[in-house]
Amino acid sequence: MYIGVLGPIATNDLLNESVLAQQPSWPKGRAGAPLVSNLIKEYLALGHRVLAITIDPDMDDNEPPFVYTDQQLTYVVAPSRHHTFRPNGKRLGRTLDLFRFERHQMLALLHRYKPDVVHAHWTYEFAMAALSYSPNALITVHDNALTILTYIRTLERVFMFFLARIVFKRGRWFTAVSPYMAQSIGKWVSSKVFVIANPVSVPTVRRSPALSDPPTIGMIVNGWEKRKNSEKGLLAFKVLQRQYPTALLWAMGTAFEPGGEAVDFCRHHNITNVHFLGSMAHADVLGKLAECTLLLHTSLEESFGMVLAEAMSLGVPVVAGKFSGAVPWVVAEGGLLVDVTQVDEIAIALETLLTEPATYRRLSGNGVQLVQSRFSIQFIANQFLMLYQLCNSSLPGSEPTSASGEIGISSTGKFG
Repeated sequence: MYIGVLGPIATNDLLNESVLAQQPSWPKGRAGAPLVSNLIKEYLALGHRVLAITIDPDMDDNEPPFVYTDQQLTYVVAPSRHHTFRPNGKRLGRTLDLFRFERHQMLALLHRYKPDVVHAHWTYEFAMAALSYSPNALITVHDNALTILTYIRTLERVFMFFLARIVFKRGRWFTAVSPYMAQSIGKWVSSKVFVIANPVSVPTVRRSPALSDPPTIGMIVNGWEKRKNSEKGLLAFKVLQRQYPTALLWAMGTAFEPGGEAVDFCRHHNITNVHFLGSMAHADVLGKLAECTLLLHTSLEESFGMVLAEAMSLGVPVVAGKFSGAVPWVVAEGGLLVDVTQVDEIAIALETLLTEPATYRRLSGNGVQLVQSRFSIQFIANQFLMLYQLCNSSLPGSEPTSASGEIGISSTGKFG
């Protein structure tokens, strides 16, 4: 099968080091979603041809798309305007015209390479380009634009909400990364929403499920904003230090850049032993995560929560929110679920894992098994491949039918 994949693709995630060494510079692509690159690599390993398309705001608007071809893979990076609303030379801001320039470039690339099926990730510019190429394009919903707008009230998020609504109106084939996400968008789509989780590359070697001394708590958060609720996590760590004064907190992600707001928050609240590691390469994040005693995740809402599944795959138990969207579905028996608006409740869960070795070992083992059976890259890729066959064989105007198992949540949230 010849599969077109549109989405955020970072060059460093998709191409290996030996390929990257072949020339001095490459366009960066679009970072932030290693799962898309991992899916592409799995398709290639299974013998499929893949056209991978992304955009890069660091490229000059007038540059031609960058094309790399190697056997079954064609990787294309098209330029994207840098500014969201301010003019980009003679061109408008990219958000102001709903990514018109970027969409037209991606559509031209699709017509040039003509994949059999097209799969776009997220319900914005990539989805619009895919639907312009084929009304049977598959769209994966990774977030709810209205929910994000509720927490991040910016003009850009208003435009993104309207862009998502257009995609929901035009699209026929959708997957959501969790039942929670499928239900949250149900009122905007008329066809069934298939639930296919985010894929996790399960490590072949895992850490021993043992408590460390001093304990190391991991927090991985991108964005210092209300929805992420990182303040409560930091305050809970301070409470934990009453019993474990030497405990360490490894704080990773853009929310924890050295010199950022999180540093000021910790200084103001006298929270010590926090190592602000900030943004890191995904492989480095996973390396640090494997060394953590447990993962603390205090987000108020997640459509999936990729870091939760990654921690569980490594045998690292998690403490996360029982009311936080898809989090309970992802974590299941792989951690402790609490009300993350309550600092003391978070701290008690942390202490429970650190003081009860049997509970720690049980949750560690559960997490590994859950990820292997539900979220492994091989399992998820096969689910998508089955759905591609349905999309490719459907007639214009036909109603998507449900596949078996968890891949069949309808727009009302009921299994069909």
